[in-house]
Amino acid sequence: MRSVWRIAALAAVLGMAPLAASAQQSATEQSYGDWAKQCEPAPDGRERCYLIQTVQADSKPIMVVIVAYSPERDRVAAMIDVPLGMDIPAGLKVRADNLEKDIAFEQCLPTGCRAMLPMDDAIISALKRGAKAAITGRDRDGASVELPISATGFDEAFGAL
Repeated sequence: MRSVWRIAALAAVLGMAPLAASAQQSATEQSYGDWAKQCEPAPDGRERCYLIQTVQADSKPIMVVIVAYSPERDRVAAMIDVPLGMDIPAGLKVRADNLEKDIAFEQCLPTGCRAMLPMDDAIISALKRGAKAAITGRDRDGASVELPISATGFDEAFGAL
C-alpha cells in the first residue's frame, strides 16, 4: 500500500483544509477519543447531531468521516470526504475486521470527493469493538491508497448519538 503521505501532499496542494474546517463548524462539540459528537441547529429548529473524525497526516486533513443517523430514512450512514486525485470509477472500499464493502463516489467538489456508506449493524459493531478499519482506494496513477479510521472512542460516541 502506498503511504498516506502521498495523499497528504496531494491534499495540501489541492486545499483540503476548507473541507475539514467546514465539516467541523458546529454549535456544540463533545470529544470521545478520536471521534467528536457535534450538534447544530437544523433548518426545522431541532438539533442535528453527528459524529466526526478528521484523519490527518503532517498536521493536514486528508479525510473526513461523518457518521449520522437519519430519522427520515431510519438508517445510519457515513459521509466520507477524500482529496481530489482519487480514481473515481474504482470507488472506495471500507474495511473493518473481516468486512469489506464497496463505496461509490457521489460527487466531487472543489475541496475533494465524497462517498456515502450506509452503515449496517456489522460495520457499526466492528467499530464499537475497536476493529482496525480503513478506507482504501486508488489514486489517479492507479497506486493503492489506505486511509486509516480510528475506532478509539467510537462505541461511547455512537452511544451518545
